[in-house]
Amino acid sequence: MGQHVLEAILREHLAKLGCTVELGTRLVSFTQDEKCVRVKIAKHRGDDGEEVEEDIEVAYLIGADGAKSVTRKQLGLTFLGTTREDDFLVGGDIRLEVKGLDRDHWHWFGTVSQDVITLRPTNELGKDGWQVGISSGTTDLKGLARDEEALVSCIKDFIGLGDDVKVKEVMWVSEFRPNIRLVNKFGVGRIFICGDAAHAHSPAGGQGLNSSVQDALNIAWKIALVYKGLSPASLLDTYTIERLPVITEMLGFTTELHNRTFDHSSVERTPRSTSGETASSKQVKPNLEHSMRRGEKMYMLGVNYRNSPIVIDEFAPTPTSGAEVTYSAYGDTQEGVLLAGDRAPDAPGLVPVISPNRASCSISSGSQSNGMAGSTRMFDIFALTHHTVIIFAPALADTQVRSVLVMLDQSVRKEFVRRVIILPGPPSELDGRVEMPSGDDQAIDAEVLVDQAGHAHQGYVVEKQEIKVVVVRPDGVVGAIVRGVTGLEQYFEGVFGKTECMRTR
Repeated sequence: MGQHVLEAILREHLAKLGCTVELGTRLVSFTQDEKCVRVKIAKHRGDDGEEVEEDIEVAYLIGADGAKSVTRKQLGLTFLGTTREDDFLVGGDIRLEVKGLDRDHWHWFGTVSQDVITLRPTNELGKDGWQVGISSGTTDLKGLARDEEALVSCIKDFIGLGDDVKVKEVMWVSEFRPNIRLVNKFGVGRIFICGDAAHAHSPAGGQGLNSSVQDALNIAWKIALVYKGLSPASLLDTYTIERLPVITEMLGFTTELHNRTFDHSSVERTPRSTSGETASSKQVKPNLEHSMRRGEKMYMLGVNYRNSPIVIDEFAPTPTSGAEVTYSAYGDTQEGVLLAGDRAPDAPGLVPVISPNRASCSISSGSQSNGMAGSTRMFDIFALTHHTVIIFAPALADTQVRSVLVMLDQSVRKEFVRRVIILPGPPSELDGRVEMPSGDDQAIDAEVLVDQAGHAHQGYVVEKQEIKVVVVRPDGVVGAIVRGVTGLEQYFEGVFGKTECMRTR
Protein backbone atom coordinates (compact mmCIF):
# COMPACT_ATOMS: atom_id res chain seq x y z
CA MET A 1 0.00 0.00 0.00
CA GLY A 2 1.41 3.37 -1.01
CA GLN A 3 1.83 6.12 1.56
CA HIS A 4 -0.68 8.41 -0.17
CA VAL A 5 -3.35 5.68 0.02
CA LEU A 6 -2.67 5.04 3.70
CA GLU A 7 -2.82 8.77 4.44
CA ALA A 8 -6.17 9.03 2.68
CA ILE A 9 -7.55 6.17 4.80
CA LEU A 10 -6.34 7.84 8.00
CA ARG A 11 -7.76 11.23 7.01
CA GLU A 12 -11.12 9.64 6.23
CA HIS A 13 -11.21 7.94 9.62
CA LEU A 14 -10.21 11.14 11.42
CA ALA A 15 -13.02 12.98 9.65
CA LYS A 16 -15.51 10.50 11.12
CA LEU A 17 -14.22 11.48 14.56
CA GLY A 18 -14.68 15.18 13.83
CA CYS A 19 -11.00 15.91 13.14
CA THR A 20 -9.94 17.71 9.96
CA VAL A 21 -6.39 17.49 8.64
CA GLU A 22 -5.32 20.93 7.42
CA LEU A 23 -2.98 20.58 4.44
CA GLY A 24 -0.67 23.39 3.37
CA THR A 25 0.03 24.31 6.99
CA ARG A 26 3.43 24.51 8.68
CA LEU A 27 4.74 25.20 12.17
CA VAL A 28 6.55 28.53 12.55
CA SER A 29 7.30 28.72 16.27
CA PHE A 30 5.98 27.99 19.75
CA THR A 31 6.36 28.87 23.41
CA GLN A 32 5.11 26.96 26.43
CA ASP A 33 4.48 27.38 30.12
CA GLU A 34 2.97 25.20 32.84
CA LYS A 35 -0.57 25.79 31.50
CA CYS A 36 -0.44 25.63 27.69
CA VAL A 37 1.53 25.82 24.43
CA ARG A 38 1.21 28.92 22.25
CA VAL A 39 1.80 28.05 18.62
CA LYS A 40 2.31 30.17 15.52
CA ILE A 41 1.45 28.41 12.25
CA ALA A 42 1.48 29.54 8.62
CA LYS A 43 -1.20 28.54 6.12
CA HIS A 44 -0.98 28.71 2.34
CA ARG A 45 -3.71 30.81 0.70
CA GLY A 46 -4.46 30.33 -2.99
CA ASP A 47 -2.05 29.31 -5.73
CA ASP A 48 0.28 32.30 -5.49
CA GLY A 49 2.19 30.91 -2.51
CA GLU A 50 0.93 33.55 -0.09
CA GLU A 51 1.07 32.53 3.57
CA VAL A 52 -1.11 33.76 6.41
CA GLU A 53 0.12 33.34 9.98
CA GLU A 54 -2.20 32.28 12.76
CA ASP A 55 -1.74 32.05 16.54
CA ILE A 56 -3.36 29.18 18.41
CA GLU A 57 -3.26 27.96 22.00
CA VAL A 58 -3.27 24.25 22.82
CA ALA A 59 -2.82 22.10 25.90
CA TYR A 60 -0.19 19.88 24.25
CA LEU A 61 1.78 19.83 21.01
CA ILE A 62 2.95 16.65 19.25
CA GLY A 63 5.46 17.14 16.45
CA ALA A 64 5.14 14.37 13.87
CA ASP A 65 6.87 16.59 11.32
CA GLY A 66 9.49 14.24 9.92
CA ALA A 67 13.26 13.98 9.90
CA LYS A 68 13.68 17.74 9.39
CA SER A 69 11.33 18.40 12.30
CA VAL A 70 10.88 22.05 13.22
CA THR A 71 9.47 20.91 16.56
CA ARG A 72 12.60 18.95 17.43
CA LYS A 73 14.95 21.75 16.40
CA GLN A 74 13.09 24.44 18.35
CA LEU A 75 12.95 22.19 21.42
CA GLY A 76 16.73 21.96 21.23
CA LEU A 77 16.79 18.16 21.26
CA THR A 78 19.91 16.44 20.00
CA PHE A 79 19.66 14.23 16.90
CA LEU A 80 22.96 12.41 16.95
CA GLY A 81 23.97 9.86 14.35
CA THR A 82 25.32 9.52 10.84
CA THR A 83 24.31 10.00 7.23
CA ARG A 84 25.39 7.21 4.86
CA GLU A 85 26.53 9.25 1.87
CA ASP A 86 27.81 6.19 -0.02
CA ASP A 87 24.63 4.14 0.34
CA PHE A 88 22.79 6.17 -2.26
CA LEU A 89 19.28 5.16 -3.35
CA VAL A 90 16.95 6.37 -6.08
CA GLY A 91 13.26 5.58 -5.73
CA GLY A 92 10.03 6.60 -7.37
CA ASP A 93 6.82 5.72 -9.20
CA ILE A 94 6.84 4.85 -12.89
CA ARG A 95 4.60 3.43 -15.60
CA LEU A 96 6.45 0.57 -17.19
CA GLU A 97 5.89 -2.25 -19.65
CA VAL A 98 8.16 -5.27 -19.37
CA LYS A 99 7.39 -8.27 -21.55
CA GLY A 100 6.90 -11.43 -19.50
CA LEU A 101 7.07 -9.70 -16.09
CA ASP A 102 4.09 -10.74 -13.91
CA ARG A 103 2.38 -8.38 -11.50
CA ASP A 104 1.96 -10.89 -8.70
CA HIS A 105 5.48 -10.54 -7.30
CA TRP A 106 8.06 -8.02 -6.21
CA HIS A 107 10.95 -8.35 -8.67
CA TRP A 108 14.66 -7.96 -7.94
CA PHE A 109 17.30 -7.67 -10.67
CA GLY A 110 20.99 -7.85 -9.73
CA THR A 111 22.77 -7.67 -6.38
CA VAL A 112 23.26 -4.67 -4.14
CA SER A 113 27.04 -5.08 -4.19
CA GLN A 114 26.84 -4.38 -7.93
CA ASP A 115 23.81 -2.89 -9.70
CA VAL A 116 20.31 -3.62 -8.43
CA ILE A 117 16.82 -2.49 -9.36
CA THR A 118 13.64 -3.57 -7.58
CA LEU A 119 10.17 -3.32 -9.08
CA ARG A 120 7.01 -3.60 -7.01
CA PRO A 121 3.71 -3.64 -8.90
CA THR A 122 1.11 -1.22 -7.58
CA ASN A 123 -2.30 -0.87 -9.16
CA GLU A 124 -2.73 2.42 -7.33
CA LEU A 125 -0.65 3.96 -10.13
CA GLY A 126 -2.46 2.08 -12.91
CA LYS A 127 -2.30 -1.36 -14.48
CA ASP A 128 1.26 -0.60 -15.60
CA GLY A 129 2.30 1.17 -12.39
CA TRP A 130 5.44 0.17 -10.50
CA GLN A 131 7.39 1.43 -7.52
CA VAL A 132 11.06 1.39 -8.47
CA GLY A 133 14.17 1.32 -6.29
CA ILE A 134 17.71 1.61 -7.64
CA SER A 135 21.04 1.15 -5.88
CA SER A 136 24.55 0.45 -7.07
CA GLY A 137 27.92 -0.50 -5.71
CA THR A 138 29.57 0.27 -9.04
CA THR A 139 27.74 3.21 -10.58
CA ASP A 140 27.46 6.81 -9.45
CA LEU A 141 23.71 7.51 -9.30
CA LYS A 142 23.93 11.11 -8.10
CA GLY A 143 21.85 13.45 -10.23
CA LEU A 144 19.80 10.61 -11.72
CA ALA A 145 16.58 11.89 -10.16
CA ARG A 146 16.99 15.19 -12.02
CA ASP A 147 17.79 13.66 -15.43
CA GLU A 148 14.83 11.69 -16.77
CA GLU A 149 16.65 10.51 -19.89
CA ALA A 150 19.54 9.13 -17.83
CA LEU A 151 17.05 7.56 -15.38
CA VAL A 152 15.20 5.74 -18.16
CA SER A 153 18.51 4.51 -19.59
CA CYS A 154 19.59 3.29 -16.15
CA ILE A 155 16.32 1.41 -15.60
CA LYS A 156 16.68 -0.39 -18.92
CA ASP A 157 20.35 -1.21 -18.32
CA PHE A 158 19.79 -2.55 -14.81
CA ILE A 159 16.84 -4.74 -15.85
CA GLY A 160 18.88 -5.99 -18.78
CA LEU A 161 16.02 -7.02 -21.10
CA GLY A 162 16.76 -4.58 -23.90
CA ASP A 163 13.79 -3.50 -26.03
CA ASP A 164 11.41 -5.61 -23.92
CA VAL A 165 11.51 -2.74 -21.40
CA LYS A 166 9.43 0.36 -22.15
CA VAL A 167 9.32 3.23 -19.65
CA LYS A 168 6.07 5.03 -20.46
CA GLU A 169 6.14 7.70 -17.74
CA VAL A 170 8.23 8.79 -14.77
CA MET A 171 5.57 9.97 -12.32
CA TRP A 172 7.79 10.77 -9.35
CA VAL A 173 11.41 10.15 -8.39
CA SER A 174 13.65 11.13 -5.49
CA GLU A 175 17.15 10.55 -4.14
CA PHE A 176 17.67 9.10 -0.68
CA ARG A 177 20.63 8.76 1.66
CA PRO A 178 19.96 6.73 4.82
CA ASN A 179 20.19 8.65 8.08
CA ILE A 180 20.74 6.76 11.32
CA ARG A 181 19.87 9.16 14.14
CA LEU A 182 18.04 9.32 17.47
CA VAL A 183 16.96 12.08 19.85
CA ASN A 184 18.11 12.19 23.46
CA LYS A 185 14.50 12.39 24.68
CA PHE A 186 11.03 12.40 23.14
CA GLY A 187 9.69 15.60 24.65
CA VAL A 188 10.06 18.62 26.88
CA GLY A 189 7.24 19.90 29.08
CA ARG A 190 4.01 19.92 27.09
CA ILE A 191 5.65 19.30 23.72
CA PHE A 192 6.50 15.87 22.32
CA ILE A 193 7.78 14.38 19.07
CA CYS A 194 7.20 11.02 17.44
CA GLY A 195 8.04 9.08 14.30
CA ASP A 196 10.77 10.33 11.97
CA ALA A 197 11.01 13.52 14.00
CA ALA A 198 12.45 11.42 16.83
CA HIS A 199 14.36 8.73 14.97
CA ALA A 200 15.72 8.13 11.49
CA HIS A 201 17.03 4.84 10.19
CA SER A 202 17.60 2.71 7.14
CA PRO A 203 14.46 1.33 5.48
CA ALA A 204 16.07 -2.13 5.71
CA GLY A 205 13.71 -4.33 7.69
CA GLY A 206 10.67 -2.12 7.20
CA GLN A 207 10.39 -1.00 10.84
CA GLY A 208 9.66 2.68 10.25
CA LEU A 209 5.88 2.96 9.96
CA ASN A 210 5.05 0.58 12.80
CA SER A 211 7.65 2.20 15.07
CA SER A 212 6.11 5.60 14.42
CA VAL A 213 2.58 4.34 15.08
CA GLN A 214 3.79 2.78 18.34
CA ASP A 215 5.27 6.15 19.35
CA ALA A 216 1.95 7.87 18.70
CA LEU A 217 -0.07 5.23 20.54
CA ASN A 218 2.22 5.32 23.57
CA ILE A 219 1.95 9.06 24.08
CA ALA A 220 -1.70 9.40 23.01
CA TRP A 221 -3.41 7.46 25.81
CA LYS A 222 -1.16 9.07 28.40
CA ILE A 223 -1.87 12.60 27.21
CA ALA A 224 -5.60 11.77 27.15
CA LEU A 225 -5.56 10.76 30.83
CA VAL A 226 -3.45 13.72 31.94
CA TYR A 227 -5.49 16.20 29.88
CA LYS A 228 -8.70 14.95 31.52
CA GLY A 229 -7.14 15.32 34.96
CA LEU A 230 -7.20 11.58 35.56
CA SER A 231 -3.43 11.03 35.79
CA PRO A 232 -0.52 13.14 37.05
CA ALA A 233 1.73 14.90 34.53
CA SER A 234 4.57 12.60 35.58
CA LEU A 235 2.90 9.84 33.54
CA LEU A 236 4.09 11.64 30.40
CA ASP A 237 7.71 11.11 31.44
CA THR A 238 7.26 7.40 30.78
CA TYR A 239 6.89 8.10 27.04
CA THR A 240 10.65 8.62 26.71
CA ILE A 241 11.41 5.95 29.32
CA GLU A 242 9.46 3.31 27.39
CA ARG A 243 10.15 4.25 23.77
CA LEU A 244 13.83 5.24 23.85
CA PRO A 245 15.15 1.71 24.59
CA VAL A 246 12.91 0.22 21.89
CA ILE A 247 14.11 2.62 19.20
CA THR A 248 17.73 2.29 20.32
CA GLU A 249 17.62 -1.47 19.76
CA MET A 250 15.72 -1.05 16.50
CA LEU A 251 18.40 1.28 15.16
CA GLY A 252 21.05 -1.26 16.09
CA PHE A 253 19.71 -4.21 14.17
CA THR A 254 18.31 -2.26 11.20
CA THR A 255 21.75 -0.69 10.79
CA GLU A 256 23.33 -4.14 10.89
CA LEU A 257 20.86 -5.32 8.27
CA HIS A 258 21.56 -2.22 6.20
CA ASN A 259 25.29 -2.91 6.36
CA ARG A 260 24.75 -6.46 5.12
CA THR A 261 22.48 -5.27 2.34
CA PHE A 262 24.71 -2.44 1.14
CA ASP A 263 28.02 -4.24 1.33
CA HIS A 264 30.15 -2.48 -1.27
CA SER A 265 33.45 -3.35 0.38
CA SER A 266 34.77 -5.33 -2.56
CA VAL A 267 33.61 -3.02 -5.35
CA GLU A 268 34.79 0.39 -6.48
CA ARG A 269 32.25 2.91 -7.70
CA THR A 270 32.75 4.03 -11.29
CA PRO A 271 30.99 6.80 -13.19
CA ARG A 272 28.49 5.77 -15.84
CA SER A 273 30.10 5.92 -19.29
CA THR A 274 28.58 7.72 -22.26
CA SER A 275 27.61 4.35 -23.73
CA GLY A 276 25.62 3.45 -20.64
CA GLU A 277 27.96 0.60 -19.68
CA THR A 278 29.00 0.18 -16.05
CA ALA A 279 31.42 -1.89 -14.05
CA SER A 280 28.57 -4.14 -12.91
CA SER A 281 30.07 -6.98 -14.91
CA LYS A 282 32.79 -7.35 -12.29
CA GLN A 283 32.67 -10.74 -10.65
CA VAL A 284 31.51 -10.16 -7.08
CA LYS A 285 30.17 -12.92 -4.88
CA PRO A 286 26.44 -12.26 -4.41
CA ASN A 287 25.43 -11.39 -0.89
CA LEU A 288 21.69 -11.40 -1.55
CA GLU A 289 20.72 -14.44 0.50
CA HIS A 290 22.64 -13.22 3.53
CA SER A 291 21.39 -9.64 3.25
CA MET A 292 17.75 -10.65 2.87
CA ARG A 293 17.71 -12.95 5.90
CA ARG A 294 15.14 -11.77 8.45
CA GLY A 295 14.40 -12.89 11.98
CA GLU A 296 11.39 -12.79 14.26
CA LYS A 297 12.39 -9.37 15.55
CA MET A 298 11.12 -7.89 12.30
CA TYR A 299 7.57 -8.95 13.24
CA MET A 300 7.77 -6.51 16.19
CA LEU A 301 5.67 -8.84 18.35
CA GLY A 302 8.46 -8.93 20.92
CA VAL A 303 8.62 -5.16 21.40
CA ASN A 304 8.06 -4.59 25.11
CA TYR A 305 8.23 -2.20 28.05
CA ARG A 306 9.28 -4.76 30.65
CA ASN A 307 11.76 -2.29 32.16
CA SER A 308 9.14 0.46 32.56
CA PRO A 309 8.60 1.84 36.07
CA ILE A 310 4.81 1.74 35.66
CA VAL A 311 4.43 -1.98 34.90
CA ILE A 312 4.01 -4.46 37.75
CA ASP A 313 4.71 -8.20 37.56
CA GLU A 314 4.36 -10.39 40.65
CA PHE A 315 4.98 -13.55 38.62
CA ALA A 316 8.25 -12.52 36.95
CA PRO A 317 11.19 -14.79 37.79
CA THR A 318 13.48 -13.44 40.50
CA PRO A 319 17.23 -13.84 39.87
CA THR A 320 18.97 -15.93 42.52
CA SER A 321 21.84 -13.45 42.74
CA GLY A 322 19.48 -10.63 43.66
CA ALA A 323 20.75 -8.51 40.79
CA GLU A 324 18.27 -6.38 38.89
CA VAL A 325 17.04 -7.97 35.65
CA THR A 326 17.22 -5.86 32.49
CA TYR A 327 15.24 -7.11 29.50
CA SER A 328 15.80 -6.53 25.81
CA ALA A 329 13.19 -3.99 24.66
CA TYR A 330 13.03 -5.63 21.24
CA GLY A 331 13.08 -9.21 22.49
CA ASP A 332 11.95 -12.28 20.62
CA THR A 333 8.59 -13.83 21.49
CA GLN A 334 8.82 -17.06 23.47
CA GLU A 335 6.02 -19.57 23.80
CA GLY A 336 4.93 -19.97 27.39
CA VAL A 337 6.38 -16.62 28.48
CA LEU A 338 4.35 -13.47 29.17
CA LEU A 339 5.61 -10.64 31.35
CA ALA A 340 4.20 -7.27 32.29
CA GLY A 341 5.24 -4.83 29.57
CA ASP A 342 4.67 -7.33 26.75
CA ARG A 343 2.16 -6.99 23.95
CA ALA A 344 -1.12 -8.49 25.17
CA PRO A 345 -1.90 -11.56 23.03
CA ASP A 346 -5.20 -12.26 21.36
CA ALA A 347 -7.36 -15.23 22.35
CA PRO A 348 -10.47 -16.32 20.42
CA GLY A 349 -13.30 -18.53 21.61
CA LEU A 350 -14.34 -16.66 24.76
CA VAL A 351 -17.96 -17.55 25.48
CA PRO A 352 -20.11 -15.10 27.54
CA VAL A 353 -21.96 -16.72 30.44
CA ILE A 354 -22.71 -13.70 32.64
CA SER A 355 -23.17 -10.09 31.60
CA PRO A 356 -22.32 -7.25 34.02
CA ASN A 357 -24.64 -6.60 37.00
CA ARG A 358 -26.23 -10.04 36.99
CA ALA A 359 -26.12 -12.13 40.14
CA SER A 360 -26.37 -15.44 38.29
CA CYS A 361 -27.14 -16.97 34.96
CA SER A 362 -27.88 -20.28 33.36
CA ILE A 363 -25.91 -21.61 30.43
CA SER A 364 -28.11 -22.42 27.48
CA SER A 365 -27.95 -25.80 25.80
CA GLY A 366 -26.69 -24.00 22.72
CA SER A 367 -23.74 -22.66 24.66
CA GLN A 368 -22.95 -26.12 25.98
CA SER A 369 -23.14 -27.84 22.63
CA ASN A 370 -21.50 -25.10 20.60
CA GLY A 371 -19.42 -22.85 22.82
CA MET A 372 -18.07 -20.88 19.85
CA ALA A 373 -21.53 -19.54 18.99
CA GLY A 374 -21.69 -15.90 20.00
CA SER A 375 -18.11 -16.01 21.26
CA THR A 376 -15.77 -13.04 21.48
CA ARG A 377 -11.99 -12.60 21.61
CA MET A 378 -9.47 -10.57 23.58
CA PHE A 379 -8.83 -8.06 20.80
CA ASP A 380 -12.55 -7.23 20.73
CA ILE A 381 -12.48 -6.53 24.48
CA PHE A 382 -9.49 -4.19 24.52
CA ALA A 383 -9.94 -0.54 23.53
CA LEU A 384 -8.02 2.73 23.46
CA THR A 385 -10.54 4.31 25.80
CA HIS A 386 -10.06 2.11 28.86
CA HIS A 387 -7.88 -0.27 30.80
CA THR A 388 -9.03 -3.88 30.89
CA VAL A 389 -8.75 -5.92 34.08
CA ILE A 390 -8.85 -9.66 33.35
CA ILE A 391 -9.38 -11.96 36.33
CA PHE A 392 -8.46 -15.57 35.57
CA ALA A 393 -10.10 -17.78 38.20
CA PRO A 394 -11.24 -21.40 38.51
CA ALA A 395 -14.65 -20.32 39.90
CA LEU A 396 -16.65 -17.22 40.78
CA ALA A 397 -17.03 -18.35 44.39
CA ASP A 398 -13.35 -17.75 45.08
CA THR A 399 -13.06 -14.99 47.69
CA GLN A 400 -10.12 -13.44 45.85
CA VAL A 401 -12.38 -12.69 42.87
CA ARG A 402 -14.78 -10.80 45.11
CA SER A 403 -11.89 -8.93 46.76
CA VAL A 404 -10.59 -7.68 43.42
CA LEU A 405 -14.05 -6.55 42.31
CA VAL A 406 -14.63 -4.74 45.62
CA MET A 407 -11.26 -3.01 45.32
CA LEU A 408 -12.11 -1.84 41.78
CA ASP A 409 -15.52 -0.59 42.95
CA GLN A 410 -14.00 1.39 45.80
CA SER A 411 -10.82 2.67 44.17
CA VAL A 412 -11.18 3.09 40.40
CA ARG A 413 -13.93 4.89 38.56
CA LYS A 414 -15.91 2.37 36.54
CA GLU A 415 -15.85 4.16 33.18
CA PHE A 416 -12.05 3.87 32.92
CA VAL A 417 -11.72 0.13 33.55
CA ARG A 418 -13.46 -2.78 31.86
CA ARG A 419 -13.74 -5.84 34.12
CA VAL A 420 -13.64 -9.35 32.74
CA ILE A 421 -13.58 -12.69 34.56
CA ILE A 422 -12.36 -15.69 32.56
CA LEU A 423 -13.13 -19.21 33.71
CA PRO A 424 -11.49 -22.33 32.27
CA GLY A 425 -13.63 -24.17 29.72
CA PRO A 426 -15.37 -25.80 28.14
CA PRO A 427 -18.83 -24.39 29.02
CA SER A 428 -20.34 -27.88 29.25
CA GLU A 429 -18.07 -28.61 32.23
CA LEU A 430 -18.77 -25.47 34.26
CA ASP A 431 -20.95 -27.26 36.79
CA GLY A 432 -21.19 -24.92 39.80
CA ARG A 433 -18.24 -22.74 38.93
CA VAL A 434 -20.51 -19.84 37.95
CA GLU A 435 -22.35 -19.92 41.28
CA MET A 436 -21.70 -17.14 43.80
CA PRO A 437 -20.71 -17.89 47.42
CA SER A 438 -23.58 -18.94 49.65
CA GLY A 439 -25.48 -15.93 50.98
CA ASP A 440 -23.86 -13.51 48.50
CA ASP A 441 -26.68 -11.87 46.58
CA GLN A 442 -24.61 -9.05 45.12
CA ALA A 443 -24.50 -8.71 41.36
CA ILE A 444 -21.33 -9.57 39.47
CA ASP A 445 -20.19 -6.21 38.12
CA ALA A 446 -18.07 -7.80 35.42
CA GLU A 447 -18.37 -9.82 32.26
CA VAL A 448 -17.86 -13.52 32.82
CA LEU A 449 -16.44 -15.52 29.93
CA VAL A 450 -15.51 -19.15 29.50
CA ASP A 451 -12.26 -19.99 27.75
CA GLN A 452 -13.81 -22.48 25.33
CA ALA A 453 -10.63 -23.95 23.82
CA GLY A 454 -8.10 -22.75 26.37
CA HIS A 455 -6.49 -20.12 24.13
CA ALA A 456 -6.63 -17.39 26.79
CA HIS A 457 -5.16 -19.57 29.54
CA GLN A 458 -2.39 -20.70 27.21
CA GLY A 459 -1.60 -17.22 25.86
CA TYR A 460 -1.60 -15.61 29.31
CA VAL A 461 0.22 -18.57 30.90
CA VAL A 462 -2.45 -19.42 33.47
CA GLU A 463 -3.10 -22.85 34.99
CA LYS A 464 -6.74 -23.93 35.26
CA GLN A 465 -6.79 -23.82 39.07
CA GLU A 466 -4.73 -20.63 39.30
CA ILE A 467 -5.88 -17.10 40.05
CA LYS A 468 -4.07 -14.42 38.07
CA VAL A 469 -5.08 -10.80 37.47
CA VAL A 470 -3.88 -9.16 34.25
CA VAL A 471 -4.25 -5.47 33.42
CA VAL A 472 -4.11 -4.46 29.75
CA ARG A 473 -3.40 -0.81 29.02
CA PRO A 474 -5.24 1.24 26.37
CA ASP A 475 -2.30 0.70 23.99
CA GLY A 476 -2.66 -3.08 24.17
CA VAL A 477 0.35 -3.59 26.44
CA VAL A 478 0.19 -5.74 29.57
CA GLY A 479 0.49 -3.23 32.40
CA ALA A 480 0.32 -5.66 35.29
CA ILE A 481 0.29 -9.36 36.11
CA VAL A 482 -0.55 -9.70 39.79
CA ARG A 483 -1.99 -12.09 42.34
CA GLY A 484 -4.69 -9.84 43.74
CA VAL A 485 -5.63 -6.57 45.37
CA THR A 486 -2.21 -5.37 46.56
CA GLY A 487 -0.55 -5.56 43.15
CA LEU A 488 -3.59 -4.10 41.45
CA GLU A 489 -3.61 -1.08 43.77
CA GLN A 490 0.09 -0.57 43.16
CA TYR A 491 -0.39 -0.55 39.38
CA PHE A 492 -3.33 1.87 39.32
CA GLU A 493 -1.67 4.26 41.75
CA GLY A 494 1.34 4.30 39.41
CA VAL A 495 -0.83 5.26 36.44
CA PHE A 496 -3.57 7.37 38.04
CA GLY A 497 -1.74 8.60 41.12
CA LYS A 498 -4.07 10.35 43.55
CA THR A 499 -6.25 11.92 40.86
CA GLU A 500 -10.02 11.82 40.57
CA CYS A 501 -9.87 8.41 38.92
CA MET A 502 -8.63 6.86 42.18
CA ARG A 503 -11.44 7.16 44.67
CA THR A 504 -10.67 7.80 48.32
CA ARG A 505 -11.40 4.65 50.24
